[in-house]
Amino acid sequence: MAKQDELSSTERLLELIRDSDAENQPNSGAEKPKGRRWSTLLSSSFSLTRGSLTVGVDLGREDLKLVKIKRISDRKIELLEFARIPFDPEIPRDHPSFPQFLGAALSKFCGPAKAVELWATIPSARVETRHLKIPKVSQNQIGNSAFWSYQKHSAFKEKETIFDFDLLGEAEEGGVKKTAVMAYTAPRQVVEEFQNLFIRSGFPLTGISTVPFAFQTLLRSGRIQTHGVAVSSLYIGRGWSRIDIFSDGNLVLSRGIKAGIRTMVEALQHEIEQNWFELTLAKSPTTDQNRIRAIKSRLKQELEIAQGVFFGTVHGPAAETASDKQLAIKEERIFQMILPALERLVRQVERTIRHFGINFDNARVEKIYISSGVELHPRILDYISDELGLPIEVIDPFTEGEHFSAHAALPESGSGKSSFAPALGMALAHNSITPNFLHTHKDKRKTAIAQNINRGMLAGFLVLILACTGVTFWQEQQIKDRDFKKAGLQNQLSSFDLRVDKNLILKLVDRIRAQNRSLQGIGNNFLGVAVLGEVANSTPPSVRLLSITTRLGSPAAPAPTGKAAGRAEPPKKVLILDGVIFGDRMTLEADLATYLMALRNSTLFKQTTISKKSLEMMDNQPVIRFTAQLDLV
Repeated sequence: MAKQDELSSTERLLELIRDSDAENQPNSGAEKPKGRRWSTLLSSSFSLTRGSLTVGVDLGREDLKLVKIKRISDRKIELLEFARIPFDPEIPRDHPSFPQFLGAALSKFCGPAKAVELWATIPSARVETRHLKIPKVSQNQIGNSAFWSYQKHSAFKEKETIFDFDLLGEAEEGGVKKTAVMAYTAPRQVVEEFQNLFIRSGFPLTGISTVPFAFQTLLRSGRIQTHGVAVSSLYIGRGWSRIDIFSDGNLVLSRGIKAGIRTMVEALQHEIEQNWFELTLAKSPTTDQNRIRAIKSRLKQELEIAQGVFFGTVHGPAAETASDKQLAIKEERIFQMILPALERLVRQVERTIRHFGINFDNARVEKIYISSGVELHPRILDYISDELGLPIEVIDPFTEGEHFSAHAALPESGSGKSSFAPALGMALAHNSITPNFLHTHKDKRKTAIAQNINRGMLAGFLVLILACTGVTFWQEQQIKDRDFKKAGLQNQLSSFDLRVDKNLILKLVDRIRAQNRSLQGIGNNFLGVAVLGEVANSTPPSVRLLSITTRLGSPAAPAPTGKAAGRAEPPKKVLILDGVIFGDRMTLEADLATYLMALRNSTLFKQTTISKKSLEMMDNQPVIRFTAQLDLV
């Protein structure tokens, strides 16, 4: 019974202290944390005229982290500056003053909005990721396959959700080759509100992603070398933690853990309060207000010292050592207080790593990168490493190398460097290696189509230019050949000594006319023979000519009335044929037409006229007797 009375008294005293805390909370919280000066570590005179500038933004609960880089080439990167800007976490993001603060901070850090590309992260807790294996389909159908595969595992409303995926490569499932993708969704409203926040600040975002994808960008860009093995990123936050596993630089598993710094601090607070009250309850009644205030002050002091030893601030001043404060509880005792909470966190991490090994072909995580919002004690890191049997390393994204150089003084502590990892990952982001909720697979498809069209047009223009160049070269050769021939003809012409005048030309004209008249006379002399030969060649066996009459030189007809007397018309030349057509009675008319058409097609005849046609009997068979007149040319 005494034991129960002591516990109930302890609980009453704790409730009394908590009530006292609640009454004094407005006074203690009246002083808001003031903004600190930026750690601007780059001279303003540095030239930014070459290369593109990208700024990575990590908007946390109580501070804004910014990293600015300059791309010298596709692989070479220069870190220009970085900054951490604290703000009051009590100010809501939709408050009008917050976009003003954000715009002023970005304007001072970035300069003009058009001069830089801006990438930022949204909370990972609002993003759901799934590693899927979809059937191998054509490039155009990958998006639909990934969409419906995701809907099968976790249905969502397309109008309220942004869906996208990242191709990871080929995979096998049950002996069937498939395509591995990392699919992810985010509430459309969250993305749009985050995007509008930066639009209101005057600095629209180029891309929006998450912290796991920022770390993936660090891997894919070579900032963190994995040497082809699977690694894990463990972030220990205040109220929660997150473990991400990467294979070949690709995020394949991400899981949130409901345990973090706050869980360990609460365990530490409970143990310290419990120990102090057990030692002091018997010495003084619990109704003494002065005693309560003294105990409360001592408890607060002890908790702050113990918390500073194991969870020191990253960006603030270094915590005072135990000797300065005459710490009564040693590090070993503090560690034992937080050990149950830490062990629960490690067990969750262990289960996640084991799940990865089972579902990914017995793959093994070779290393864990740690990051946190506080300066973790080495005992915590050693415990995690020993329990998991894996090497632990605090993320250092600022390691200089052949393709990365820093023009700014880097943070001294490892935790200080790791806290800028998300911002640097966003500064290194690009649509080709970083998932972007503002540029999903549909936008990438449209961009690819536009790029193919542009490439096709460029290729067409190149072909046209080559064709024009070839034609120009050919024309130049033709001009040179003709110039050469012209020079030869001019040389030949210059060798002739012939004087040409009007009288010589007239004599040549008279000579040509005489030759034409002579040829014309010869033609007239043989016209009759030519006509008879043409008629003989064109007459078929079914046609028998009875008579052939020609009029080659009939006198010219007098000029018609009303026309002025002038040059007499040439005599009309006519050929008259009298004959019969033998054959089938049904085809006599057609045979006659065919015969006359063959005569008309001759070059000697220009018009055919039937002046007489009758059906008669000859040799006991029907025939057509005809008389045709043909005008000679």
